[in-house]
Amino acid sequence: MAKIDEKAKERIFVALDYNNMEDAKRLVKELGDNISMYKVGLESYLNTDGKLVDYLHEKGKKVFLDLKFHDITNTVKMACANAIKKNVFMFNIHCSNGSKTMREVAELVKESKSESLLIGVTILTNLGENDIFEMFKSKLKLEEIVLNLATLARNSGMHGIVCSPQEAKDVKEKLGKDFVTVCPGVRPKFTLNADGKSDDDQTRIMTPADAIRQGVDFLVVGRPITKAENPVESAKLILEEISEVLI
Repeated sequence: MAKIDEKAKERIFVALDYNNMEDAKRLVKELGDNISMYKVGLESYLNTDGKLVDYLHEKGKKVFLDLKFHDITNTVKMACANAIKKNVFMFNIHCSNGSKTMREVAELVKESKSESLLIGVTILTNLGENDIFEMFKSKLKLEEIVLNLATLARNSGMHGIVCSPQEAKDVKEKLGKDFVTVCPGVRPKFTLNADGKSDDDQTRIMTPADAIRQGVDFLVVGRPITKAENPVESAKLILEEISEVLI
């Protein structure tokens, strides 16, 4: 087995997309010290009444609260105030809330002296060019839309964005290395089919090693670990892929 760089563990969030606390706890226990950061999304947050966040903190894990707040400004601010009280490592809102909302939430984070990273969701990674055209009748390329939303987020005081690994390099080059990129749609080599594609609903994908090379700060990995026959082995293989780039 290849060497795992400890820094690799600081680059990956495992998505706990479960509908109950028991399965989530079981995976966290099984993965042990191999994984130190987890993503809690809508499914697991609602099905555990938010208690999964508290459980992870008790276990000394960092939490990405992935609730993607999207509503009028005041409602988003109130939701974010609650997220701030949870002392999570990172949480997010949709960039499509607009600059006004992003600015006010960024100011809220600053005023509260919170250390949580405030991240803006650009274009969901299960969407492709055809989906964007269908939704907005826009002739702009998907990459252009992502960069525009990222620029608005940066100018509004946000710490970074969620995007696919395919857009991360351009975002880093245009907006700076300190602007955080968080990328789902990561699919390790051992999960891809003969055509190098994923058999699930993710469209804009990339391997962990290639994503890190593109400048991605944090990878979000779910099914390649949570649905694996051997989650620990899968997690280690992914950490090895990341380590190859970091070492």
